[in-house]
Amino acid sequence: MAHPSADRAAAIPTKRFFVSMLTRDINLADAILDLLDNCLDGALRLAKGGKVDYSKHIVNITLSADKFSIEDNCGGIPREIAKNYAFKMGREQDDNRDSDSETIGMYGVGMKRAIFKMGREALVRTRHDNDTFEVPITLAWLEAKGWDPLPINEPTEAREKLDTPGTVICVHELYEGVSKHFANAAFENDVRTAISEHFTMFLQWGLTVNLNGTPIEPVLVEVLVSQSLDGPAPFVFQKTIGDVLVSITVGLNTGRSLGSDDEDDTGFERDRSSATAGWTVLCNDRAVIVGDKSRLTGWGDGIPLYHPQFAIISGIIEFRSKRADKLPVTTTKRALDTSSDVWLESLTKMKEGMRVWISYTNQWKNYPRADQSRHWEKSKPLSLSKAIAAVALRDDVKKIGSQIEFNPQKAKVLPEPPGKTPSSRRIIFSRPIEEIRMVSRMLFDTDDEKPGIIGDRCFELMLDTAKKEDK
Repeated sequence: MAHPSADRAAAIPTKRFFVSMLTRDINLADAILDLLDNCLDGALRLAKGGKVDYSKHIVNITLSADKFSIEDNCGGIPREIAKNYAFKMGREQDDNRDSDSETIGMYGVGMKRAIFKMGREALVRTRHDNDTFEVPITLAWLEAKGWDPLPINEPTEAREKLDTPGTVICVHELYEGVSKHFANAAFENDVRTAISEHFTMFLQWGLTVNLNGTPIEPVLVEVLVSQSLDGPAPFVFQKTIGDVLVSITVGLNTGRSLGSDDEDDTGFERDRSSATAGWTVLCNDRAVIVGDKSRLTGWGDGIPLYHPQFAIISGIIEFRSKRADKLPVTTTKRALDTSSDVWLESLTKMKEGMRVWISYTNQWKNYPRADQSRHWEKSKPLSLSKAIAAVALRDDVKKIGSQIEFNPQKAKVLPEPPGKTPSSRRIIFSRPIEEIRMVSRMLFDTDDEKPGIIGDRCFELMLDTAKKEDK
């Protein structure tokens, strides 16, 4: 029975507590990525369900000691959305703007959390169609106890009107630690790397992202696929689990690196591909993690721990759904929810694919490069979607309804070493560069011949001498 008293107990969060807790679990780089992610959501909405032409979209990000800004031409914020949804601290149940889009925003806190992480004051200026307005977030509003609505102001000068539909967010009054980070070249490089990884697919599709005036290039995560339908190919698996389409491929990652002298004991070059060795996890085209080599993605859990021998192995898995809450990703969008059912079921197939290529590298690890690289000469490095499409054309791919599965080990399309014992061994040693140049000049009349070629020629000369003495 209810008490007759009309008194009520306050049950709303204080603003100071809410802002403090909201920003505690996200780092500064991830906050910037959150704002960039909002730009891409704008491009999706602008396309109205059609295919987005990312080559038409530009995002400019500026970091400095006194301010942060991000500017895009991705359609802007409609006034009604700004009034009712965009600046609320959380998403209302009736906010179904993205119900038909493949995004990863779930909670409606990304823009606000990023702003509060950086500074005390901000201005959001936006143009949707021909309607331009701005929303200021001030220190006075942050320090006030109540949750008064933010003002929506009209631009008073012509220079304040944006040339194209889009949004500009400027954050001023940066916190001291944030200001130091934004002025640090190392932090700028970290942000550049994070964007090149997290948004690699969008960058490959033509999106332009400039950080302090310099364009960001994508990190390519690819696997080798033979152009011949009976040649070597990666492990492939695709299945819809609940509301999530799961796509997996595991294979070799060094398609552009064959033939170099700088190789490891697998016979392949140690190059930038090793940075994407391990697992890359995508959620609706965003790379949540890139090149993971830990127990998180199965290494050391029923299969060997990661070792440099496996640097030529890359696995790519993507989770795709219009239900962002079904994706195995946390609110930071840069970490996995490994307790989700869709992740746990997928991990079994990830390990199955890894075992194929771990076995492959074990077979080949003592053989020379030339013996195995010739099997991959007609192969191309492909992204996840292109690799699955190419493998799906094979006669020996397993298809059950919409499910696709291909195990190259079972299909017997992986190259095997010649015979049971290696035909040769590698010789590795180091000498001072001055001595290498001296020998290079003597043998080749130039002092900059590749060390591998110099060493090979030296061995041939000594082998000829040894053969003569044996006669």
